[in-house]
Amino acid sequence: MLRLVASKRAALVSVGIVTMLCMGFVGDEASAQGWNRKQREDARTCESFGNRYGTPAFSDCMLAQQHRRDTKQLRSIEETERLSQIAKDGQIMAERARQQRCERNPDRRECRRR
Repeated sequence: MLRLVASKRAALVSVGIVTMLCMGFVGDEASAQGWNRKQREDARTCESFGNRYGTPAFSDCMLAQQHRRDTKQLRSIEETERLSQIAKDGQIMAERARQQRCERNPDRRECRRR
């Protein structure tokens, strides 16, 4: 009985390891395909600007496209951070205003709930 449980356990562990490895390869493949797609789009953009593959101008254009993408992502993160701070500040101001109203008139309905 113990031997049967041990063999099934070993088989499950083996299947789990193989599954995790396959998922890792699929994830790497998917990210590689996404990267290749972006590179192809950048290459088409640079070619549309008149730069031929292999020339210094093409390389500079590809670097500029990558920089544009990185900068766009950074700007998006910074904008999200600013919006979060604005929302947080708004909540703080609303709570302060509520506290001031409650100090002036503690019988207000909004003051009784806390």
